[in-house]
Amino acid sequence: MKEYFSSLKENESIFSNIDSLSLDYLPKFLFHRENEQKHIAETIKPLLNEGNAGNLLIHGLSGIGKTHAVKRVLEDLREEEGEEIGVGFVNCWKLSSSQNILEKISKELGYGLTQGLNEVQLIEKIKLMLKTRKGLVLAFDEIDKAEEYRFLYTLLEELESKSIILITNNPEWIALLDARIKSRLIPETIEFKEYGRKEVEDIIKERIKLAFFENSWEENAIKLVAGKTFQSKDIRKGIHLLKEAGMNAENKGERIVREEEVEKAISKI
Repeated sequence: MKEYFSSLKENESIFSNIDSLSLDYLPKFLFHRENEQKHIAETIKPLLNEGNAGNLLIHGLSGIGKTHAVKRVLEDLREEEGEEIGVGFVNCWKLSSSQNILEKISKELGYGLTQGLNEVQLIEKIKLMLKTRKGLVLAFDEIDKAEEYRFLYTLLEELESKSIILITNNPEWIALLDARIKSRLIPETIEFKEYGRKEVEDIIKERIKLAFFENSWEENAIKLVAGKTFQSKDIRKGIHLLKEAGMNAENKGERIVREEEVEKAISKI
């Protein structure tokens, strides 16, 4: 035990997988979002039998698992169905124009030669690629940040055997949509509610297991991170705290993350 509690040696680390503390990291299992993931999967499931799937509007506060839940379901769908179901995911804050969004969908479906194609031509390419698939699932994150929604009308009007998932922090956003889009979309709504304190602590502990070697965290330090994360209502902030506190400890040559490293991370953030 003495060796364990001694300082880190050169080139040693308390991180077993620091990449799991990246905000883009997608865990294989999402704690306390099982019901929401099941709902998403059940909505798109008819596509597997070439049936009519539904559309979804997913809303809730920032940092409570909406994007990760959708991505997890889509990743599982890819693993199960391969190329049988086309899958596209677009962040509408990063790509906000109809042209850019349709280009991204085309590329995700395997057609990379989009340069010089207009929106009509891109839709035709997407339709052509779908002829060899059972259906298509398209997810649009931060949908309220799109510049306009011509792409959404076109996809709803032109494509068959599809399921469209819209993700937003603002549940009132859909009221602003053109009536012609709403009448074609008719989405079912899923609200991602805030995590409870115990749920937040479970998520923080699980991420520690993924990112750090065993017994690298004092229990009080874990509770401090979980408490601050619960107060912020944003899991991403908690994950950032884990990384900062771990780096603080490692920079001191410590094998264990204690409250003082967490406090330093909190003050920095």
